[in-house]
Amino acid sequence: MTVILVRHAESEGNIGGVIQGWTDLPLTDIGEQQAQMVARRFKGASIAAVYSSPLYRARETARPIADVLALPLVEVDDLRERYYGQAQGLTWAEAAERWPLGVAEHHRDWAMAVPEVESLAGLRRRSVAVVNRLLDEHRDETAIVVSHGGTLVQVIAHLFGLPEEVWPRIRMSNTSVTIVEGDAAAPVVRTLNDICHLEDRARASTLAL
Repeated sequence: MTVILVRHAESEGNIGGVIQGWTDLPLTDIGEQQAQMVARRFKGASIAAVYSSPLYRARETARPIADVLALPLVEVDDLRERYYGQAQGLTWAEAAERWPLGVAEHHRDWAMAVPEVESLAGLRRRSVAVVNRLLDEHRDETAIVVSHGGTLVQVIAHLFGLPEEVWPRIRMSNTSVTIVEGDAAAPVVRTLNDICHLEDRARASTLAL
């Protein structure tokens, strides 16, 4: 089994420094180009299914992939980004004014500082459960999963067995491709954060959540 993890294309929230979470913001013009480029990467590939977070920025990245493969797009709620509670829709600067400690340590756990934020443990639990289920369901097949930076970091940290203090060092570029092979019991990461499909004009270094 192979699961191909793809981060969504560049969104308006990325370039605006917005804490997006479950907020639905559109792709930028560059983001739309990135979505087409990553879709072309998979043209002609043997793919059994395409799954996506239902949030707009992920869904509109996944749709061209599903179209080029002539597959239905399956939306999975548990592939959404972390829920950022009252910080959602604010810029990092605005959030830093309200919860300075929480924002300073946002790569650890906001739960102690920002009201209603989903815990990292909760995010990891739901995102890893989806990937493990797909690894088991699609034996001898390949599936594509389009999700979000924070969500995919938790999946990758789980696969590598990385401690929490290492998580801030994992960054996922827009439309980056990470390939995981094997099964839920013994997954192997073959490719990590690959953006070779992007032309120079689309290699935006946006890493916002």
